[in-house]
Amino acid sequence: MILSNSRTLLEDITEAKNFGYSEEFMFRKDKLIGRLNDVSYKKEECQLVEYCVHENASDPSEQSILFLIECVDGTKGCLSSAYGIYAEAELLEFCLSLRKKFN
Repeated sequence: MILSNSRTLLEDITEAKNFGYSEEFMFRKDKLIGRLNDVSYKKEECQLVEYCVHENASDPSEQSILFLIECVDGTKGCLSSAYGIYAEAELLEFCLSLRKKFN
């Protein structure tokens, strides 16, 4: 496992980048789009490696989730989102329905 809920979201993003998850994904219209490579990926082109929910220590209602995703072309990256009451339902459904990568 790369991610840990004992670290902050930013610390986990830094750790993921140390493991090669350098792409920054955006979610748009049922696709992931790489901010750096400007390539779009359909659900069947992606695998969910792992994810972790982070809670703000000063305000537990402020939660975020970080996904580590690998794509068929070898691209590895992160996608973060609000979690809990502020979550984007379509993004969460998309990511959690991806094929799971077995390590």
